[in-house]
Amino acid sequence: RFHHLQAPAAAARYPNALVVGAKSAQSRNPHVSLTMSTDDPDLPTIRRNVVRLVALDIDERVLLLHVQDLGNPQFGTAWELPGGGIEPGETYAQAAVRELYEETGLDIDPVRLSAPSWRREVAYVYRGTRWLQHEVIAAVRFDDAEPRIQESHRLDIEKDDVLNARWWTLQQIAASSDRCYPRSLAVMLPRFLRGEA
Repeated sequence: RFHHLQAPAAAARYPNALVVGAKSAQSRNPHVSLTMSTDDPDLPTIRRNVVRLVALDIDERVLLLHVQDLGNPQFGTAWELPGGGIEPGETYAQAAVRELYEETGLDIDPVRLSAPSWRREVAYVYRGTRWLQHEVIAAVRFDDAEPRIQESHRLDIEKDDVLNARWWTLQQIAASSDRCYPRSLAVMLPRFLRGEA
């Protein structure tokens, strides 16, 4: 998910990021760039590539993470697909394996991943930073029912902001009044699984 809170920390994690307007800009990293927002000159903006996973158990339940923004209590909570930023030098598959393990303790073979067929451009504010993301979504299937989730591998703010994990049927997602990320998740998931997304 997110491993650092503010732009300076993000720059430390991504040393090749470009800081637009800074006196000493570094070379651009194709996976993430650090700029200043045109809407608010004091709000840093991080651009990055992200992979998310539609993780399915043997009964076609979908794994969602229950998350919050501890820095913005007014946000409340939402359910989202597991995943996170693609690190420099990683493929989407390597990032998907790493992120799923960090967030859930589930270890998968990258050959089990589908090719991404759902792509999204996302912009939002999280912990005082504007995030502009190009997201690719892939699928992975498990051979058992509701594989056990382990929280012990979560890093940094994942420990604060990932509250829970749950396996959902598509019908439960469609009927739930809880907020999902993206908001169109209940509509998009069936299309994705039919190969239409």
